[in-house]
Amino acid sequence: MNRLPVVAVVGAPNVGKSSLVNRIVRRRDAVVSERPGTTRDRAYNRADWAGREFTLVDTGGMEPRAKVGLEVLVTLQARIAVEEADVVVHLTDARLGPTEADAVIAEELRRAGARAVLAVNKLDNPADDTERYSFYSLGEGEPYAISALHGLGVGDLLDVVLSLLPESEVGTTQEEPPRLAIVGRPNVGKSTLLKRLLGTHRAVASETARTTTDAVAAEIALELEGETERYLLLDTAGVRKGARHSRGVPYYASLRTSEAIRRSDISLLLVDATDGIVAGDLRIAREIEVAGSSCGVVVNKRDLVPPQMQREIEGLISARLTDLKPQAVHISALTGEGVDEVLPFAARIAQTYTKRVPTHEVAEFVGEVVGRSAPPKGVKIRYATQTGTAPPTFTLFATRPKDLPENYLRYVENALRERYGLWGVSVRIKVKSSR
Repeated sequence: MNRLPVVAVVGAPNVGKSSLVNRIVRRRDAVVSERPGTTRDRAYNRADWAGREFTLVDTGGMEPRAKVGLEVLVTLQARIAVEEADVVVHLTDARLGPTEADAVIAEELRRAGARAVLAVNKLDNPADDTERYSFYSLGEGEPYAISALHGLGVGDLLDVVLSLLPESEVGTTQEEPPRLAIVGRPNVGKSTLLKRLLGTHRAVASETARTTTDAVAAEIALELEGETERYLLLDTAGVRKGARHSRGVPYYASLRTSEAIRRSDISLLLVDATDGIVAGDLRIAREIEVAGSSCGVVVNKRDLVPPQMQREIEGLISARLTDLKPQAVHISALTGEGVDEVLPFAARIAQTYTKRVPTHEVAEFVGEVVGRSAPPKGVKIRYATQTGTAPPTFTLFATRPKDLPENYLRYVENALRERYGLWGVSVRIKVKSSR
């Protein structure tokens, strides 16, 4: 399964990283403040430039010489982003000039073997970029002058970044099996389920919540319709409310869970039948959706609730997880009831995640959908095709594409989901001009 290339933006505190990310993704998701340290965790965004999609990672300010406190955790987050990135944008501040922190970060990037591009921010006068020349002293090559606030030079910077990204692997076969993550709140039974699936005691289960802190991986095989399907199975610690603002085990457990979600192709959201669907489950589902992973809900502890309660949970899943519209299976990890259904369930989700619909089918079906309910006056949808998988992505070619409202695109999305059984995945709709 194909994953988007990753671009990380790193730098010292308050050099404008979040402003640059907002400029690139063309929205204001990242909080911007004059106060250093506003961004603490890594934030993942889906971005595109010149027709190429990539994952853009916003990080907190790096303070490599910090030894204690929150600064250490923020710097660790940035270092993790560097390790997983295909290209790193090292952002600096023209008004401050090359600082000691900039030099230390540049040295770290060299030691890590990162493919780095140096950007000098806050050069707001396009007629005078002489201040960028002093940044040659960092030894990172050409310093690119930009103004994240006004958008100056950002396009040229992205052209350079894209030229360094690895080539897309669409149409090639990935040697590594799809990644399957079991995620959920603490103490819902993730490690117990993992042991049932593996038939081993590689993961330690305990009555005390949050005893699993590492993502434990094992390769498993499943016989499905006469063929052997292989998956890399990940187990993670539970996501606890407020964990990202705490220290120690809960904090690192939360990081590993988020990392597993981002790296997984299929995320199984394990929920507790005795609790129903709660706010913590919704937060994890949202993280799965943003990461572009596929999702199935596994309702655990079915032996502790009556059938009526199970039906109520199904209704809550349908009503509250509307962005992914996942399906569910009910199990008891403790007794083993229903556990045999979990891997075939995951396999069906994986097939949906990579489903490819022939172009003529998409074009004909979208024509029928438009015929049932026409778009706003003056807009005509001329053609439609599937342009990507994992998650399924469709492109509509229309006159006046900017005049297609969000609710109409959701109407088309829901029709496609119903027709092709796209449950548990984000269905992405793009619109381009038909000219």
